[in-house]
Amino acid sequence: MKADISYDIISVYLIRRGIIMTLIKNLLDKKGETEKASSQKKSTKAEGYKRPIIFIPGITGSELFSIDEKYVDDFERSTGMISKDKEGFAKRIWIPLVNDVGEINQELNINNELYGLQEGDLRNSRIFDRHTGPASANAVLLNALLLKFPDRPIYQFSYDWRKTNTLTCKKLDSFIKSINHGGRVKVDIVAHSMGGIVSAHYFREHDKRVEKYVSLCTPYEGAPHAYNQMSSGNIFGNFKDIVLEKLFGVEKDVVYAYDGLVELYPTTQMLKAYPYQWVKDKKTFEKVVSKKYKNYEDLIMQLHNLNAAEDIKPSKVQKEIKNYLGFTRYEEFLSKAKNYRKYKSFLHSVSLLNRPKSMFIVADGTQTQVSGCYIKDENDKIITRELVTKEGDGLVPLYSACMGYKLDEMPKELREKFKVFKGTHPGMLMDLRALDSVCKFLKD
Repeated sequence: MKADISYDIISVYLIRRGIIMTLIKNLLDKKGETEKASSQKKSTKAEGYKRPIIFIPGITGSELFSIDEKYVDDFERSTGMISKDKEGFAKRIWIPLVNDVGEINQELNINNELYGLQEGDLRNSRIFDRHTGPASANAVLLNALLLKFPDRPIYQFSYDWRKTNTLTCKKLDSFIKSINHGGRVKVDIVAHSMGGIVSAHYFREHDKRVEKYVSLCTPYEGAPHAYNQMSSGNIFGNFKDIVLEKLFGVEKDVVYAYDGLVELYPTTQMLKAYPYQWVKDKKTFEKVVSKKYKNYEDLIMQLHNLNAAEDIKPSKVQKEIKNYLGFTRYEEFLSKAKNYRKYKSFLHSVSLLNRPKSMFIVADGTQTQVSGCYIKDENDKIITRELVTKEGDGLVPLYSACMGYKLDEMPKELREKFKVFKGTHPGMLMDLRALDSVCKFLKD
């Protein structure tokens, strides 16, 4: 997903600026409370175990390292994370630090084993030494948790987002077992984007190990962008493709193999609610879609009234996905997808709506791809294009983040679980309104 995959220059600037502003705010707001926080830490043992908080980032939200396997123990393999004391033996691969194209593509190849980094309880690491995601993308959120909950362990679960979420879930299980004191305490999970897909998979088997769950902008019903961009030859979309290929030299064929990205393809439910279109009148179509639409219904009404396009059945889109991926890879994908979706094919997402002590933060009001279309180019070749409205956060459609519901159609008891903000997908990691809601919800 484009902003998850590679943060553009503006995003990085805002993230870093957000960190600075947060630090200033913290200094002002927390002046004189250092001794109090310290005393709370010291009394933790006497008070008994405090419930840990685990943050799970989205796709590309974890730094990745290569390391000689002789330095990796069995526990690190089971969690997919090397310990902080072995960082000196490792090489950071994501985000790339060198511009040797051949070397970068070899290192980011899915067959090359890469590890996240586990620093343990973040309270025990100095603020400027922490690994808080590529370009410090997760820093503002993690700092907020550390300040609000000085007496609770705070962890970041870093994982290899190239791999299937099925594998990541198993590694999350190993990690949680290592920090929940033999099952004597539950954990709270805060997940962003694909981190919520990992969590959904985890809840299917280990729901009782988690007390509270917070989901931020998770594409439970997938994201049309993931398929549309890859099938059209643009991995991440526009400027970010240029950055990834020209600046880092990462080849498209390398990224095409990432199971994590493929598992974000839209579900049948998403395709039914926002059907793909076959372009019948290219000139009229271009004129209609050049305008900005608040919702998909208005866009489709215009296209259909002018006979510029018609709906495509989900089965047809699935066939195109199959043709694009290839039969073998498509079948492999389905066998993996069934582990975190209810059925073998794209039928339903794992429903967390009825889970107690769960909150879902979603963002709206940003131009977002909610569907796509098939159109013939000048050479009579069929290509895919995106259809966008303001129903989402720029990456994840609101419908997908709400697990196949529209907010105004939700029963009252479900609607109360959702917090809606105007903002962007990466922006929710530093949005003070969203972070305040997260902290209030996690507070006992």
